[in-house]
Amino acid sequence: MQEFNIPSPQNQPKIWTIIWVFLVYMGLSLIFQVVSILWDALAGNDFLSMSVSWHSELLGLAAMLLTLIIAKFQNIQFFKWTKISWRGFVFAAVVMGIAIALSSLIDYLGQSYTSYTTTQNEMLLEDVYKNASWLLSFFSIVIIAPFVEEIIFRGFLMQQLFRNRLWLGWIVSSLLFCAVHVPTDWVSFLLYLIPGIALGGILYKTKRLELTIFAHFLNNFIAFIWP
Repeated sequence: MQEFNIPSPQNQPKIWTIIWVFLVYMGLSLIFQVVSILWDALAGNDFLSMSVSWHSELLGLAAMLLTLIIAKFQNIQFFKWTKISWRGFVFAAVVMGIAIALSSLIDYLGQSYTSYTTTQNEMLLEDVYKNASWLLSFFSIVIIAPFVEEIIFRGFLMQQLFRNRLWLGWIVSSLLFCAVHVPTDWVSFLLYLIPGIALGGILYKTKRLELTIFAHFLNNFIAFIWP
């Protein structure tokens, strides 16, 4: 089995270091969100409405990129920066394809035999992106979201905090990934738990965070072009 490209045991970052670097990310995200709100206020925009903008998305991405720079100086390494074989991409695509198929089946059964129509998260996204351009929506949903979410759930949480108990990190990250998407019934719970399990499984097997980002990108891309 492959190993994570992390420093030798004596040089591995301590758990507290991983936590405070993540807290730095949360702080930067909050600060940049305030900057985005002030930007809208000074421009005369309705910053209280649920909407996205180029500056809000780019500032959110900047918060993560700055965090990755800080993490590097703390020996927290998320990526191997080495070539990934085509088999890795095929494996990630197949696993995510199975997850998408299962989710589609559950969605169909939920709409056919229960009162379920769509998830609360989907309704929220429709409100948030209703005034956004196609390009901005694509950039946010298909590019930024997979990148940021995978670093948080499969990177900080599974790969780093649970590096010595990866199976436990797989479980915890899958459940938290589901929880942050606010499931309101058993259908929406499964719809978000299944991709969380699939993404965790990809990291567990391949030890490449790059492949979970790729699989997440694939999932969001299909959902974006085929609502």
